[in-house]
Amino acid sequence: MTHDTSSLPERDLPPGRHRQLKEHVMREIRQAHAEDGTTNRRRRWSRPVVAGPAIAAVLALAVITGVTVTGGDGGSGSGTPVGRDGRATYAFAPLVNGDTKGGAAALLDRIATVAAQSPADDIRDDQFVYIRSLVAYATMSDDIGAELEPLHEREVWRSVDGTRPGLTREPGDEFSDGRELEPAPAPGEPGYGTSTHYRRLQALPTDADAMLKWLRSQGDESDEERNPDQDAFVLVGDLLHESMMPPDVSAAFFRAAAKIPGVVVVPDAVNAEGRHGVAVARYDSYNPGVRDELIFDKKTLELIGVRNVATKAIDKIEAGQVLGTTAVLQRAVVDAKGKRP
Repeated sequence: MTHDTSSLPERDLPPGRHRQLKEHVMREIRQAHAEDGTTNRRRRWSRPVVAGPAIAAVLALAVITGVTVTGGDGGSGSGTPVGRDGRATYAFAPLVNGDTKGGAAALLDRIATVAAQSPADDIRDDQFVYIRSLVAYATMSDDIGAELEPLHEREVWRSVDGTRPGLTREPGDEFSDGRELEPAPAPGEPGYGTSTHYRRLQALPTDADAMLKWLRSQGDESDEERNPDQDAFVLVGDLLHESMMPPDVSAAFFRAAAKIPGVVVVPDAVNAEGRHGVAVARYDSYNPGVRDELIFDKKTLELIGVRNVATKAIDKIEAGQVLGTTAVLQRAVVDAKGKRP
């Protein structure tokens, strides 16, 4: 049996662990959260598996179909078997759990310095931020387990001030002209705090300590099981990936991430385009078996993609298998949704 929810309606969601999921896999699950009033960005599923960007589709469905997780212990990679050797590709991370090193704080400080020196864009409220990416996400079936779908382009147009509907386009979409995205939440409405429209991002802290405090405050503070550090790292990636970030705010994000415990360096990480870069990563505090990575160009230190890697054997999923991958191909500002640079 193959799990397919492609007929369900599109929604533009606030940043969350599920933002980068392939839409047709996760719509049904997101709808269930909307129906029960859940607003946490960090979606928890029945243990031992917890949803993460892209791998969530596989792990959530693994729970549904009774798949079990096997392997060693340790969300930080400690005590977890090292994956097999092989060639690093967009679909496989060899020697996972043995492929990291320290130095994340120093690397993120260098990345922040470069980001702060980027020129600020003169953007009008009536314009749209355009992001073009190459993406692939795992799908789950009972007979073959999880496998990456074919790589394909994804285009997103988001209103600069958040007041106008946006647009997404992906091959195979049932709507020939793409899917309309709802305007961003207004101030005071649920989801406004973590909106990715440019004007909202401009209002975020530019001091690293203030930014980290803000990141940690965005979760449900009444949840005794939440891990503010994990939530903060995830939110950094969610806000950076499909947006255009003001330079001083971008620098604050990276310097705040440098203060989060448990962040490591992956010296050789491959994005969806096949480009080799260096990543900062964190093993999932909620679920051993997932590693989230932000991938940067080794020379320019520009963000070039994100990926999610299985760090444990999960039934038919191999440790090192990439379950979600993206590559940022283009960021620009355009005068109308649907218009390309």
